[in-house]
Amino acid sequence: MNFRDLPIRRKLALLILSSSVLAVILACLGFAIYERQKFRANTADELSTLADTLGANTAASLAFNDQKTAREMLGALREEHHVLGACLYDNHGRIFAEYRRAGLGSEFEMPSSREDGAHFEQHTITLFRSVFLENDKTGSIAIVSDLSGTRARVWEYTKISILVLFISTLATYLISSRLLRIVSDPIVQLAEIAERVTTEENYSLRAIAQGNDESGKLVSSFNQMLERIEQRDLALQNAKDGLELRVEQRTADLQREVTERIRAEEQMRLAKDAAEVANQAKSEFLANMSHEIRTPLNGVIGMTDLTLDTDLTTEQRDCLETVKMSADSLLTVINDILDYSKIEAGKIELEAVDFNLRDCVEEALKTCALRADERGLELLCDIAPEVPEPVEGDPGRLRQIILNLVSNAIKFTHHGEVALKVEIESEDRDTRLIRFTVSDTGIGIPAGKQLSIFSPFTQADSSTTRKYGGTGLGLTISARLVAMMGGRIWLESEIGKGTQFHFTVRLKILDKRPEAGLVVPMETLNGLKILVVDDNQTNRRILQGLLKRWGARTTCAEGGEQALSELVAACKAKQPYQLVLTDMHMPEMDGFALVERVRSNPELSPVNVMMLTSAGHRGDVDRCRGLGILSFVYKPVRKQELLTAILTALGQYQTVAPSVAVIQADQPSQPKGLHILLAEDNRINQTVASRMLEKMGHSLVVAENGMEALSLLATQPFDLVLMDIQMPEMDGLTATMRIRESEKSTQLHMPIIAMTAHAMKGDRERCLEAGMDGYVSKPISSQQLEEAIAGALHGPRDAKPATRPKTHDENATPANVILWDMGKTLEALGGDEKLLHEVVEIFLEEVPKHMARLRQAITQGNAEAAEMAAHTLKGELGYLGISEVSRKARELEEVAHKSDLQSAASIYTGFEAEISEVLISMRRRIGIRPDQELVAASSGGSQ
Repeated sequence: MNFRDLPIRRKLALLILSSSVLAVILACLGFAIYERQKFRANTADELSTLADTLGANTAASLAFNDQKTAREMLGALREEHHVLGACLYDNHGRIFAEYRRAGLGSEFEMPSSREDGAHFEQHTITLFRSVFLENDKTGSIAIVSDLSGTRARVWEYTKISILVLFISTLATYLISSRLLRIVSDPIVQLAEIAERVTTEENYSLRAIAQGNDESGKLVSSFNQMLERIEQRDLALQNAKDGLELRVEQRTADLQREVTERIRAEEQMRLAKDAAEVANQAKSEFLANMSHEIRTPLNGVIGMTDLTLDTDLTTEQRDCLETVKMSADSLLTVINDILDYSKIEAGKIELEAVDFNLRDCVEEALKTCALRADERGLELLCDIAPEVPEPVEGDPGRLRQIILNLVSNAIKFTHHGEVALKVEIESEDRDTRLIRFTVSDTGIGIPAGKQLSIFSPFTQADSSTTRKYGGTGLGLTISARLVAMMGGRIWLESEIGKGTQFHFTVRLKILDKRPEAGLVVPMETLNGLKILVVDDNQTNRRILQGLLKRWGARTTCAEGGEQALSELVAACKAKQPYQLVLTDMHMPEMDGFALVERVRSNPELSPVNVMMLTSAGHRGDVDRCRGLGILSFVYKPVRKQELLTAILTALGQYQTVAPSVAVIQADQPSQPKGLHILLAEDNRINQTVASRMLEKMGHSLVVAENGMEALSLLATQPFDLVLMDIQMPEMDGLTATMRIRESEKSTQLHMPIIAMTAHAMKGDRERCLEAGMDGYVSKPISSQQLEEAIAGALHGPRDAKPATRPKTHDENATPANVILWDMGKTLEALGGDEKLLHEVVEIFLEEVPKHMARLRQAITQGNAEAAEMAAHTLKGELGYLGISEVSRKARELEEVAHKSDLQSAASIYTGFEAEISEVLISMRRRIGIRPDQELVAASSGGSQ
């Protein structure tokens, strides 16, 4: 049993006994130690007396070297039974005479001479004393005695101590057992009363106090506690009786409430089921509404586009352009409503694709440039140099947010500028929080409306709604999308001074080399002296920042007069400017007037000039050519376009290759003369699609539904199928799955493109899962349809294409022939035919050398040289617009970078054949007179 659990009497007894025993033991121990020390001291004194006596008697023997007399003197120690031996030493410490007690063994040895004094060992004591004769030391004596007497006395003392301990313990126990009751009885009584109270729950019991000490006070307090508990129990009993009555009443009330709650829960369940049905109906309604609204819009927009391509009077063209603009506005409103509905229903998801952030932002602003120019606004883009370009995220939704904010800024700004600034907010491992700021100099937003404008269908006030229009959904959609992209959106505004919209998104940075489309030739730009002329301070700052990062020496001028003064001063200082970068629209003196003044001055006329403009107007190109302006750049200035224009102005053409905003494969060329099956039940859509396809040079057959499309495919050969999704009898998804099932036995592949007016989540995925190769959303544009057809024909690489005999347009270009778009290259060179021929001649001369270096590097296993050669070819092919072959060069560059020369060798075989085809095509086309060839290219580009 644990000591803490023992009765209190036993605890007290054990404590008293333990204390008493400990005290007696300590007393006996102290006494024993004292006696032991006293016995040793007496023994040492006795031996000192013997040593002094023997020393005095043997002093003469030591002085006269009388060993016999000395031994006789030492023999007197036989009467001392405790003496084991004695020894006389001369002054040199040598034994002179000794005495040994009879019976000692040979193991006993006489101690060596030491200093005077007693030396205790485990069983013996040795005393050393010097011997003097008339104050002259003649030697020393040592007496060895055992300590057996000490051990005997200690044992006697131990027996006495044990006896005393036993008697004292017994006496203590007998006395304490009587006296402890005085202390323990009140506590024991109190414990018994407490136990009875607990067991019997009888709070009327009381303990009896036996004194006024602490025990008595404890008993009194305990009795008072019992009395209070008893009174409280009585009060509780009375309360209990009253409570029972109230509980009975409340129980009846609760039964009524439970019945009502069960009825309410049943109603809520029915309402929940109805809500789920309504939500499903809402999704179906959105899909059907999208289909029903987009179908007539497809007819309106498609027919308008087709009509605008015909010969029209000025009044007719203005009317149709108004119709087109109104239809586009209506489509924007519909898209906003559908986007908001999808967000509310939680049916919108973000993509995670690799893209170039700078290109995405610049492409988004490019679409707003014309509208900003029409309103006389400067549209600016300022991307901080530390902002990463290759990132992972959803470029489409990011572009949607930027377009919403920039479009709003343009709409509510009457003069001044609209600027987009991009910078890093914070960094976290492999992600960056990017801040976008859209600022304008517009009408501003009142402080009381700055939070509510993010609510759906809300604008600053009713007059704004009437004046500027809009659904009020753009900011709501943007706010929801920003939140989904891990950021937030807020604004700062002041009435009459403008507004700044800020939003952040979190993007993952990609651990890969940037695309090699933008190569800055530092040796060309480093130290280049450039004059920037622009009346807008922000645009000057952006241009100056870009040029300085490229190593150029830049000076800024606010207008034409200041620019002329700067040019004249530079000529006089024998440090003329090598390039003038001027804005077209400036107050007092515009860009063209400035260039005319420059060309009229013989000292200034040799300088190269570039023009900046927000939008091109009829006659601008001819006027630029007349003034010797080599190139012009559209605002907002894109980094790549600016570099291309500068290098073009300086005679460096092949350094910069085009890039795309989203990292994706280049689109193949559009073949002509295809025989296409159109499965569409709507007559408007049939007419629009038929006209578009016929204009592209294709023939077609129309099927009213999926069943009819299957029958036509079984009896006629087709190159491609355009399949509507929603049709009677058999829909497009079912028809596509039937086609793919039948192809399993033939190993053929019929390209199928989905045409749908649905815009709900998962539509594209369902089409692709059914086996379709492409997807276009109504209303369909010609460009969208062309790209989808080209992508579908060049998409599946692992299946054999379904072929047919050439029954129509036998002269059509095969889909796998590599074409060079001469018109596109001419357009990129600013329409300069002479420059085009020079570039092509350089290309024809340099490409065989690059191919030889590439082939040699692959053969010799030099991955670095192969990568450099492929990189050079990729840039030159991309610049000339030969995207398919440029893509092959990029593949070669990537595998060479990985030192995978075996794959490089397999790619090189096809790449060499395509290069040969390109060179043959170029030589054939350059052989035609330039003016004839350019006319053909221009007409082809317009089709």
